[in-house]
Amino acid sequence: MKRFNVDLKGDVKKFENLAINAKDSIELAMLDIGLMVQNQAKLNAPFAKGTLRRSISTDFSKIKKGIVIVWSPVAYARRREYENYKNPDKKHYLERAYKENKAKIENIIEKALNIKLK
Repeated sequence: MKRFNVDLKGDVKKFENLAINAKDSIELAMLDIGLMVQNQAKLNAPFAKGTLRRSISTDFSKIKKGIVIVWSPVAYARRREYENYKNPDKKHYLERAYKENKAKIENIIEKALNIKLK
């Protein structure tokens, strides 16, 4: 039986480039999603003096691990997320920001990966 040696160096390089491009595409999609949720959370947040709205930001420091954090350093931000007796319609402002943009988020992911999710 004869053995054939196949040189795949060129093809392996293409796969490496594909992986790099996919990683970059996913990171850009995560940036878009994080900023979209951040902006919607600012619109949804309760407003008295505007401190909470101004403080909502996005942390991209862990994006290489696939993590994007939308948060606020304001001491009462968590309380306003889960309880708000004065403005109950403003409760869950951060969670709603994600849910309200779910279709757009799925669209961004589909475009980034060039696949159909459903």
